[in-house]
Amino acid sequence: MNSVDSIIDEFAGLEEVPAPWTLTGKGLIVLMRSKAEKLIADKRIPLDIRDTLKTPLSVLMFVDYTHSNVGPYKELLYIPGTAQFSEKLGNKRLPTISNIVVSSASSVKNGRINWGIPKNLCSFDVAQGPEGVQEINLHHDGIAQFELAYRGKGFSFPIHTSLVPGFMKTLGQRWQGQEFLYSPSAKGKARFANVHVLQNLGDAFPDLDIKDVVTALEITQFQMTFPVAHIA
Repeated sequence: MNSVDSIIDEFAGLEEVPAPWTLTGKGLIVLMRSKAEKLIADKRIPLDIRDTLKTPLSVLMFVDYTHSNVGPYKELLYIPGTAQFSEKLGNKRLPTISNIVVSSASSVKNGRINWGIPKNLCSFDVAQGPEGVQEINLHHDGIAQFELAYRGKGFSFPIHTSLVPGFMKTLGQRWQGQEFLYSPSAKGKARFANVHVLQNLGDAFPDLDIKDVVTALEITQFQMTFPVAHIA
């Protein structure tokens, strides 16, 4: 996968689409209890996150945005835990996205500009397997990057970011010497899910172990707002 700095010019001609954004879609949230020492040693997580990383829980998310301000796209992201931010953001310890790929070049460019999210471009193959299992395969330049498969189960129930613990609602990012602070909000419906496959195959993500999965939620539908970020 290309680094952030090496592909900025590739998207120079794309339109800038400022925040706020409103998005709808569906996806999967996987809560994991990853081993801190393993993540801190994994160079696929940026050094400025690993230096202060704490990992009470980590989060893997697959999102299929059916509507956004830059059109539909798919996304896979990883939040390894929290990192320490500078006095510019009040010396706060915040959850932060360390690894993320999307299927839209416009999402890459504007995710970086608006929220400092270190997006890279990747191709997604999504299919429904036997017995309702959702199969997601990622590849870049023909090289496999990630495999994920899951199946939702049981009844659905409403979800809302008001139910999320306060320390998890606001995220921080670093990008090109700036720090970004933003608090997405969302509401929708979810149900529990079983994760059948979770495997990193390339260099876009750290190595994750399916045995570290605590629980998973299939988000059957949601509406989300990404606000204007505070940039310092």
